Formats: sequence, C-alpha cells, structure tokens
Amino acid sequence: MLGFFMVGITVTVVLCFGAYLILQRRVLEEQMSLDDAKGFLLISSVLFSFMVCTACFYIGQVLGYDRQEETSTLLALSILLDITAGLISLIVGLQRMHEPEHY
Repeated sequence: MLGFFMVGITVTVVLCFGAYLILQRRVLEEQMSLDDAKGFLLISSVLFSFMVCTACFYIGQVLGYDRQEETSTLLALSILLDITAGLISLIVGLQRMHEPEHY
C-alpha cells in the first residue's frame, strides 16, 4: 500500500514539474507570455492531479483496496495526497516562473 502512495505522488509531481519546465522554456524563448504560461501551468497541474487520482482510484479498486475498511481509508488518503502534491507543485511552479531579463 505504501508503494501505491509513493507511485501516485511521484507521477503527479513529475508530470507537474515537466509541465513547469516546458512552459518556463517557452517563456524564456519569448514564445509565450508569463501570464499565459502561469494559466497553462494551473490548468495542467489540476488536470494531471485529477487524472492520476482517477487512475489510482481505479487501480485501487481493481486490486481490492476498497473492500476492506483499513485499506479503503488509505485509498482515500492516497487520493487526497495526490491532489495535495499537485497543488504544492503548482504553488512552487508559480513562484519560480519568471520572464527573461531585457537590457
């Protein structure tokens, strides 16, 4: 069950960080404005979080984690932690995203 937690959180953070890197590169190359990139980061982080949560919930049901009282609460906790990891990744990405300097 711990592996189930860690895989879901890791996938969420990697996807959100990858979206941040791609958008930051586009901003630095001046292909996209900073405000647009932050909006896309918001949408992609929320979307990735809920996609991974949906996948974790489905896999948890297939593995039978929802049938026992002890593991069903842990399944719900893993979903909440996935969403929290996505939101923390969003906050960090929004704070670190910057425009290129013009002299």
